[in-house]
Amino acid sequence: MKINTLKYALWLGMWLCCGNMVFGQAVNDDCTGALVLSSGQTVTGTTIGANPDATPFCGTTSTAPGVWYSIVGNGGTLTASLCSNTNYESKISIFTGSCGSLVCVSGNDDFCGLQSETTGSTNPGQNYFILVHGFGTASGDFDLFLNLSITPSVNVIFYCALAIS
Repeated sequence: MKINTLKYALWLGMWLCCGNMVFGQAVNDDCTGALVLSSGQTVTGTTIGANPDATPFCGTTSTAPGVWYSIVGNGGTLTASLCSNTNYESKISIFTGSCGSLVCVSGNDDFCGLQSETTGSTNPGQNYFILVHGFGTASGDFDLFLNLSITPSVNVIFYCALAIS
């Protein structure tokens, strides 16, 4: 009876402490499992227990564990920031294309101290993948903020209106 209770207590403790590492990786540990986000959203995440990703060079190399997010472009500028509440030396990369054939849009290491932020232009309706990773082999917890600005047309502002004939 005591042995079963002890086994249960150890199992419960491991699950509460290290759930993802004991029972599998985060769903967004791979590009194909990227979590879909929207503009203006902040998401809390971790790269602890994730795997390193083999990606093309994108402003910085990818050697540390990383997790993936995605957003659909609107023709404006996408800003992806780890500058708030990130507790490790982070890197961030934005790609387009497909998970099997990623194309770099932009990437950064150390934009705000040891944290990262990057921006890139988007095309309307195109999918963009954001990889949150770290310097060297660093991993940790982060807050990722995404902002997708809308670039106004020239004729949106009245003093730049186009003449109609």
